[in-house]
Amino acid sequence: MVFSEGYDAIKSQLGFDLSQLILDSSDAGIWLWNVKTGETVFNDKWANIIGYTLKELSPISIETWLSYAHPGDLPKSEQLLHAHFKGESERYICEARMKHKQGHWVKVLDKGKVHSWDEDGNPEWMLGVHIDITEQWLKEREIDFLHAKLQKFTDNLPGFVYQYVVDKNGKACFPFASSKVFDIYGCTANEIKKSADLIMQIIHPDDLARVVKSIEKSRVELCDWHEIYRVNHPKKGVIWVEGKSSPIARVNGSVEWNGYIEDVSEEVKRNEKIQLLTAVFSTTSRGILITTAEPKIVDVNPAFEQITGFKKSDVIGKNPSVFSANQQPKEFYVQMWEVLLKSGRWQGEVWNKRKTGEVFPELLTIDALYDEHGHISHFIGAFDDISQAVEKRQLLAQLVNQDPLTKLLNRRGLDIQLHSLTLSATSEENWFSLIYVDLDNFKLVNDTFGHEQGDNLLLEISEQLSLQLRDKDILARIGGDEFVILLPNLSKHLVCQDIAERCKKAVEDVAKRYATKVPVSASFGIVLYPENGKNAKELLANADEQMYQMKIKHKASPLG
Repeated sequence: MVFSEGYDAIKSQLGFDLSQLILDSSDAGIWLWNVKTGETVFNDKWANIIGYTLKELSPISIETWLSYAHPGDLPKSEQLLHAHFKGESERYICEARMKHKQGHWVKVLDKGKVHSWDEDGNPEWMLGVHIDITEQWLKEREIDFLHAKLQKFTDNLPGFVYQYVVDKNGKACFPFASSKVFDIYGCTANEIKKSADLIMQIIHPDDLARVVKSIEKSRVELCDWHEIYRVNHPKKGVIWVEGKSSPIARVNGSVEWNGYIEDVSEEVKRNEKIQLLTAVFSTTSRGILITTAEPKIVDVNPAFEQITGFKKSDVIGKNPSVFSANQQPKEFYVQMWEVLLKSGRWQGEVWNKRKTGEVFPELLTIDALYDEHGHISHFIGAFDDISQAVEKRQLLAQLVNQDPLTKLLNRRGLDIQLHSLTLSATSEENWFSLIYVDLDNFKLVNDTFGHEQGDNLLLEISEQLSLQLRDKDILARIGGDEFVILLPNLSKHLVCQDIAERCKKAVEDVAKRYATKVPVSASFGIVLYPENGKNAKELLANADEQMYQMKIKHKASPLG
């Protein structure tokens, strides 16, 4: 270990050898500082952290540290030093930025302790280390940036975005809630982060049992949750809100919902007025059309004309189906009419088209009006163009379900696809397969070439794996070097084996450009539904076990 000039003389003054301490410190930069005189000694690792050699930094003094430390971090460093000198802390510990030779900032953990004091009790010699924590610092900054970006996005939505979790013991909480939770429930995100009890207390008591029952039904059946109910808002009084979310069963037995709730008080009031006086429908911003029981259109409001581009004269006497974009199956409309005729009301999202032919989504509410004999005389349809809301919702789903590096599905997105496939696999023709791919020796790429090159290799591998698959196949990245391939409508092991071997070869061909001590390869495990598992948990566990057995064989091989 090389030290700057003056080390031998100072070591003699101190009366002890630092060699063992240096060995224990490993790659840490060592510094020795005379608080009174400013005399300073660094080892070569100290200089290396900021890209220099000791010779390039000569002559060395306390000014060397002051000139390379970030000016914004020096006041904090000085404050912590004085606290240590006064005996308020056992040692001095501070995180600070330092200017690298190449111009960027690195982050160091600076630790030190006074080892000798003068006759007046003032600090004299102080010994410490610098530890490079730049990688951790950059990751923390990236996480903070992504969290802030997501928070900013959700805070700009009209309602509030949330994650709701019920654990296996029945305890509920909101791990994530956007700031708009105050507009809906009159509380803050922190107040409900560990317990949902406060929310349940705010829900109108006449609606609470219905809401709780619907949540339990969604938890047990893993079906979508959708409710419109009242809330006793502490500032606004009683308001109507509408919530929608989809459940996901976690491996630990809990169930997670990611959803959206908005204030629909005005919509509810507006629909009530429409049922009583259709004459006021011209003042609303919602598109409204009135039909006979057949149904044939008899009237539309100005908002309808503005949203769709159709004039009133264009649509009078026509069936509303002329606006359909034909993006939903016939079964959707059959079920819609069943609900409407049975309950007198239907609400949901539909895709229609404007006069220009442009397709757009709308939130549609249809109410039945009855004559004095109890027969349906008219239907009133009220809708909003929700193009922007759908776009934002799709973007949010993408952020939550997508791996940020490869843009493939992440583990959450994979679980959703697996759940969908298992529900639709009602016959042999709908059975499917799963291939679990794990990269062998990938860590050597990061260790040898750095994490940036490791990320580049992962991107190349993702691209090559995709090229081996059909358009309807699904590729997901569920871990650092773990991928899962879903093969819908394919349950033949030999075919899956051939696909897996092609994927393995593709990985190895790409990895040849990264000459590591041991070449990067791939291990895989293949499972078939329902032969090797009837749900996502069983299938992934069995595939992982098969992959692990292959990995063991690779390690045992002289070439592995």
